[in-house]
Amino acid sequence: MENLPELSREGLNYDKSNSIAIIIGLTFMVLFRFIGYLASKPPKAAPIGKQGFCLVVLGDIGHSPRMLFHARSALNAGYKVDVIGYKGSQLPEDLDSNPSIHFHYLTALPRVSESLPRVLYYLFAPIKAVVLAFQLLYVAMFRVSAPEVYLVQNPPSIPTLHVMQIVNWCKQRHLVIDWHNYGSTVVAHRLGQNSIFTKIVALYERMWGYKATIHITVSRAMARELLYKFEKRGKITTLYDRAPEHFRQLSVDEVHNFHADLKLETLVKEQTLNSNFLPTMGANQTLLTEKKTASGPATFRADRPVLIVSSTSWTADEDFQILLDAARQYDDLAKLENGNKAGSIYRKLLFVITGKGPLKQHYEEVISKMALENVAFVTTWLIPEDYPLLLGSADLGVSLHTSTSGVDLPMKVVDMFGCALPVCAFKYPTLSELVVAKSNGLVFENAGELKSQFANLFKNFPLDKPESQTQLEGMRHVLRNSFQLTRWSENWDEMLLPLLKNLDKTWADSQMFAERPVYTLNPQDATAPLEDDLEDDDQLLDE
Repeated sequence: MENLPELSREGLNYDKSNSIAIIIGLTFMVLFRFIGYLASKPPKAAPIGKQGFCLVVLGDIGHSPRMLFHARSALNAGYKVDVIGYKGSQLPEDLDSNPSIHFHYLTALPRVSESLPRVLYYLFAPIKAVVLAFQLLYVAMFRVSAPEVYLVQNPPSIPTLHVMQIVNWCKQRHLVIDWHNYGSTVVAHRLGQNSIFTKIVALYERMWGYKATIHITVSRAMARELLYKFEKRGKITTLYDRAPEHFRQLSVDEVHNFHADLKLETLVKEQTLNSNFLPTMGANQTLLTEKKTASGPATFRADRPVLIVSSTSWTADEDFQILLDAARQYDDLAKLENGNKAGSIYRKLLFVITGKGPLKQHYEEVISKMALENVAFVTTWLIPEDYPLLLGSADLGVSLHTSTSGVDLPMKVVDMFGCALPVCAFKYPTLSELVVAKSNGLVFENAGELKSQFANLFKNFPLDKPESQTQLEGMRHVLRNSFQLTRWSENWDEMLLPLLKNLDKTWADSQMFAERPVYTLNPQDATAPLEDDLEDDDQLLDE
């Protein structure tokens, strides 16, 4: 009985603490409801062309081709464009010198090397996110005047999404999220699906990427996930990547002029062990072409190597070892079948690998130690103007992109298709939206399959008349009559510009269909098979 008063006091203290917690919770609930009410009001934006178009990407701007394409299209539509991101790779000349576009560079913080202990990543990542958040908030709020549209690239998700949601709410404009992939799957690929960081990023992405006036996706599979799995609120539209007009197949004379400047033979000498790989070089000759006279027409050399191009980000989500293993297997086959005459039956293959990334140095060391007779690898980094010229002069492209989410599409294949260049691409389900096996390219799942594709394509390959190789030329014909008919500018004007011209209506529609978000498909996909669960949504949009 003597303990009763003490128990009563403890109970009283508990009730008092519980009441305070309830009051605080109700206060925050009312505050967030009020903020939600304000944020749900339709943004007030001027007609197109009257104000600006702000692009946000927490990455190297010059190494973000899709965002640069957005910038070009917005300029052509009459916008004044601001771009927020990191300074790095050289910008295309037409954008760098355009007075209607302004670049606002953030200070890039150091990257945690993948070779360091994971605990350093856990310690550094939150600090980096906070610093970047304040930096981005300052630039977006005070250095960029209120644009009509904020177009944000995702990933990276943190801190881009929540900062731009706050900025957009404060300035009452329109937010567009361009979903290239999911930030959570990129983190999961590095740290594991069960990592606490992966779960935090997934929760963050769901919360802060939940609502936007327009959600742009790079594939139909991603659009389905946003629509059904994540139930995003807003207009969901698929804007496929397309190469611009200057991506095209080169004539033989253009190949000659480009390679006379590029001098791949110098890179081969510097980066390979096989001194006999190169053909003899004389006057009016490049590694691929030759002229009988300085002013005469160029022709392909009969003793040239096959030129195969692959662009890579040199990260763990592209298994570059598959290509190395396939090349080694092809070289073993060629040495067995060719006998003492290299390249006589199975042709010599020259792989030119472009790109930057954390694993580049590791693989360059591996490549430098490979003793191959019929295969050579060189790595290089090209300025933006030279990259389409390399693709336009190649015989084949290779894509090792595996997709961390399974629903994005490789931009490198888009670039190759823009040059009517067939590809061998690593197979995953969504890839079929871009690469149709044995129609515009080939797909593989392991090094053995890739080696077999090289062997089938380049056994007795007509080096001086590559257009007579029926399988590759057939793929080029398909690309010229399908993929190349629609370029980025036309695609953007048809799919995105109408939504931007009627942003208030787009916003209203996104609220009306909040329980069942609006979804649109690219018109080029009209012939593609649709799943039954999408037919009702397509009919809804047609009404």
